[in-house]
Amino acid sequence: MARINLLLQKNKTNEMSTPYKPENYNSLSPYLIVDDAQKLVDLLKKIFKANELRKFEHKNGTIAHIELKIDDSILMISNSTEVYPAHTTMLHLYVSNVYETFNLAIENDCKIIEKPIQKKGDPDTRGSFYDCAGNYWSVSTQTH
Repeated sequence: MARINLLLQKNKTNEMSTPYKPENYNSLSPYLIVDDAQKLVDLLKKIFKANELRKFEHKNGTIAHIELKIDDSILMISNSTEVYPAHTTMLHLYVSNVYETFNLAIENDCKIIEKPIQKKGDPDTRGSFYDCAGNYWSVSTQTH
């Protein structure tokens, strides 16, 4: 029993001295698998001023894994494969100016779902659109 406790104590010491995640990363990050990852990455850089942190490519040059920082959040993306097919999701992002962000998305060929509006009782002004991969983005700015 003493040996087990010693091993557990040693593991705890190692866990505390070695970070379990990269510095400034959230514990939970959305992961998108899309048919044309580079096209989506380019779009997100334009709309949200996303910064590329890490990128790994397949031998054929497509994105195996990329990490983008959007404001204070990390978004992970990869190209679809036979084993990992593309799928869509819904994401919500707070932005400093919902109208500006929404218009930039539409100017870059995103499809309108709902123009920014503040609904009764909602402290946020929200708009939504589909990106080039079919993902539903809800963008909002807290106004009250």
